[in-house]
Amino acid sequence: MRVTHGMLVDTLLKNLSGNLARMERVYQQITSARRISRPSDDPVGTATVLRLSSASQEIEQYLANVEQARTWLDLTDQALTTIGQSLQRVRELVVQAANDTLSADDRQAIWAELTALQEQIATTGNYAHAGQYLFAGSATQTEPFDLSTDPPTYQGNNDQLLRLIDRGVTVDINVPGSVAIVPVLQAVKQARDAVASNDPNVIRATLATIDAAHTQLLAAQASVGARVNRLEAQRDRLLDAHTSTLRLLSEAGDTDMAEAVTQFSKEELTYRAALQAGARAIQPTLLDFLR
Repeated sequence: MRVTHGMLVDTLLKNLSGNLARMERVYQQITSARRISRPSDDPVGTATVLRLSSASQEIEQYLANVEQARTWLDLTDQALTTIGQSLQRVRELVVQAANDTLSADDRQAIWAELTALQEQIATTGNYAHAGQYLFAGSATQTEPFDLSTDPPTYQGNNDQLLRLIDRGVTVDINVPGSVAIVPVLQAVKQARDAVASNDPNVIRATLATIDAAHTQLLAAQASVGARVNRLEAQRDRLLDAHTSTLRLLSEAGDTDMAEAVTQFSKEELTYRAALQAGARAIQPTLLDFLR
C-alpha cells in the first residue's frame, strides 16, 4: 500500500485531535472537580452517583424532619414546665386558703389569683409555633382552649401529629391538651370553687385533685423527654449515615486530583511528542524546492 503525503497529514491530525480531546476531558475533570460530567463518561458510575445523591437528599430530609420534631417537642416541654410552675403556685395558694385563721376577704384575694392562674395556664395551652398550635392534636389551625368559658373549653382533638424520621419510621411529636392541660384546668376550677365556698375542709379536699393533675402533667413531660432522647439518637444515626453516603458519593463522582494531574501531564507530553514527530515525518515536498 502506497502511503501518500496527504494520508500522513490526515493521520497526524486525527491523532492530534484525539489527544487534545483526552486532554480537554482531563482538564475538565480537574477544573470542575468532578470525574463524571456526562453519563457517557462512566455509565455505571453515573448510576452510582445518582443513587447516592438520592440517598443523600433523603437523609437530609429526614434530618430536617428530626430538627422540626425536636423544636416542636422542646417548645412543648417549655410550655408544660410553665404550666407546672403555675400549678405549683395554685397548690401553695390552696394550702394557704385552707388555713382556718384566714378571713373571707383573704380567701377572696386568693380566689382572684387562682382565677388569673387559670387564665395563664389556658393561655400557655394556646401556644403556637410557626402558625400551628402545639396542644390542639392534629387540628393545628384550631386554638386549643376557649378562654371565654369557665373553665376554658378544649377545642382540639386527641389525634397524633406524626413526623417521618426514617424510611417507614415515624414519631409522635404532640401532646393533646386534653391529656395534660385539661386535668390541670379542671383542678384549678375545683380549687377556685372551693376557695369561694370559704370552707377550709372543702378547700383541703381539692389538694388530691391538684396532685393528680400534677402527676398527669409530669407523665406528659416524661413522655416528651423520652421522644426527645429518641430523636437525638436518630439524628446521630442519620448524621453518620449522611457522612458515609457523602464519602461514597465523593469516591464515585469526584476527581482524584493527584491521578488527574498525572494523567494530564502524560497527555500533554504525548501531545508535544506527537507534534515533534509530525514535524519530522512530514518532509518538504518537491514543490517546496521549486519555489
